[in-house]
Amino acid sequence: MRSTVASLSTAAAFALLASAAPSPKYVKPDGSRFQLDGKPYYFAGTNCYWCSFTANMSDVEIAFDAASKAGLNVIRTWGFNEVNVTRVPGGLPDYGGEGAGPTSIYYQSWDNGKPTINYGDNGLGHFDKVVALAEKKGIKLVVTLTNNWADYGGMDVYNVNLGGQYHDSFYTDAKIKAAFKNYVQAVVSRYRKSPAIFSWQLANEPRCGADGKRNLPRGPSCNPKVVVSWMDEISRFIKKIDGFHMISTGEEGFFNFAGEEDWAYNGSDGGDFYASTQLPAISYGTYHTYPDWWSKTPQWVLNFTTQHAIAQKKIGKPVVWEEYGWMTAEARLANLGIVSNYTRLDAIVPWQKAVIEQKIAGDQFWQLGVSNLSFGRSTNDGFTIYLDDPEAQTLVYDHVKAVNAQNH
Repeated sequence: MRSTVASLSTAAAFALLASAAPSPKYVKPDGSRFQLDGKPYYFAGTNCYWCSFTANMSDVEIAFDAASKAGLNVIRTWGFNEVNVTRVPGGLPDYGGEGAGPTSIYYQSWDNGKPTINYGDNGLGHFDKVVALAEKKGIKLVVTLTNNWADYGGMDVYNVNLGGQYHDSFYTDAKIKAAFKNYVQAVVSRYRKSPAIFSWQLANEPRCGADGKRNLPRGPSCNPKVVVSWMDEISRFIKKIDGFHMISTGEEGFFNFAGEEDWAYNGSDGGDFYASTQLPAISYGTYHTYPDWWSKTPQWVLNFTTQHAIAQKKIGKPVVWEEYGWMTAEARLANLGIVSNYTRLDAIVPWQKAVIEQKIAGDQFWQLGVSNLSFGRSTNDGFTIYLDDPEAQTLVYDHVKAVNAQNH
């Protein structure tokens, strides 16, 4: 009985903080949708992970202008880039050579177990400019604070430097959690009053495990309770620093239903969407879908979306379809060696119709494509939608118009 009273008191405290802190310039949850300036705020947005560490600010401005012109005013980007000063070639995590190309921008370096936050012009000083530009352009940023995967360092850089044996040591080891909190404190406190921040995000796609080749192995005792407990701890920590902005998990939205065989529904990767989204300091839920990589069908994605629409109603918090895409035919053949009868329009248009019909609070396609950067086209991982390609008229411009119509 005591634990129930304590949890209710904690939840009430978070509710009071959330209701007292935001001003009209900050997006906030309003039941199962968002609100801005006292009005409904359904949105269609995108992902531009590379926008945060593109050194040429003119290119960042071109990307923001293109997104804004298309009506994509919520952009998810990486608020991390970890590097090892004394990196062993071929060592884990195997980062480097990512699609966006080399960058001089990094936010934290590690030297034999000692982290140093980079406040210089090629570190958070650069991110200052990105956030200021977003403020100027009316862009809202979802800022993700670490990565489950090896790209740009992420969780396993902390693990290998601080003695973590497994990938999921990141969620349980006190020394590792303290180091991450130190980084989170530096970033979140720096921008806690910026109207450009849509939400702080705990991690990109946190799971029990990651890539079996580029990351540390999964430990034998990881389960959804381990991951959700970490989410609870870190989200509460962020809420104490910043009572103005929302907090999201960045998870893929996997469920933990008893008796399910489908790995996306049985919690086998550490996901429990209902438990994580109901955490008191979490403002809204997220889910991602990659049927190409997961050997799923477009119809499976529609069913997964229906389940998240149901969860949105049951939990009473907004849900954002935060990453989704369908490979180009060329990329599918190159990466998977197969062909599909579904074109991009065949797959994605019904998904986007479901967003409208089922009142999903927001969606963000993966990923933003811009063609007129100083070096040409932005990175293409097979999912990129270039705003000047013919398909963008349907998948971006028409969809944005349909989503925005819900705000009137």
